[in-house]
Amino acid sequence: MLEIVRQHPRAILYAAIVHLAVVGVLVVSFRWSEKPVLPVSKDKGEEIVKAVTVDAKKIDKELKKLKAAETKKQRELEAAARRVRDERLKEEKRLADAKQKRIEEQHAEEQRRVKEKERIEKEQAKLKELEEKRKKEEEQLAKLEQQKREEELKKKLAEEQQRLTRENDKHRVSKINEYTLMIKAKVQQNWNIPASAKTGMSCEIQVRLSPGGDVIQMKLTKSSGDATFDRSAENAVRKAVPLPVPSPETGLFDAFREMNLTVTKEN
Repeated sequence: MLEIVRQHPRAILYAAIVHLAVVGVLVVSFRWSEKPVLPVSKDKGEEIVKAVTVDAKKIDKELKKLKAAETKKQRELEAAARRVRDERLKEEKRLADAKQKRIEEQHAEEQRRVKEKERIEKEQAKLKELEEKRKKEEEQLAKLEQQKREEELKKKLAEEQQRLTRENDKHRVSKINEYTLMIKAKVQQNWNIPASAKTGMSCEIQVRLSPGGDVIQMKLTKSSGDATFDRSAENAVRKAVPLPVPSPETGLFDAFREMNLTVTKEN
């Protein structure tokens, strides 16, 4: 109701004025009916009755006009109220629709943010997986390269070791041969060759030597066929003691610890 008064103040004012006029007319009419009737003549009485009748008709006509005006205003007020109600309902519906739309938009935005977050998380997880894979591959590659370098180094070391071994073997063989020749030469120097010895005649004696070159044990392993030749060869070995052998520190003495000596009659 207050909303209607605020929306249509002039219509409400007109309606109030009409009501006040109707009430005023009724009051006046009531006062007229209360007045004492003065004695009048017959002619004058008829005139007064006619005047009262005319005035009553006018008043009734005015009341009808006022009532019609009031009804019209009432209808206008009701129509205005309906318009206001319709406008209010439309506004409420518009606000409700706007609110629903805003809620839907917020929900859609939230869904979009969730999907975007999920997409970013998936991409980050994929990038992390790729990074871990890259690091693993790099580690494997570095490991393979390290293994390759180690294998190449081992190969080079093995080759160098083989070369050194060959050189050492050559040196060892050379030294062994050198000491063997010196032993044979010393035995040859201490050998009294018997008259029965013939050129090319030889025997083989197995000897066990001490680090100082002394003969610990001696055994004829291959005879020349001449006992005198064989005994003379054994005597030559005994006379040649101490035999020239390398010291144990050289690592060559093991080759002379037990050796076979061939004593040959040369030209």
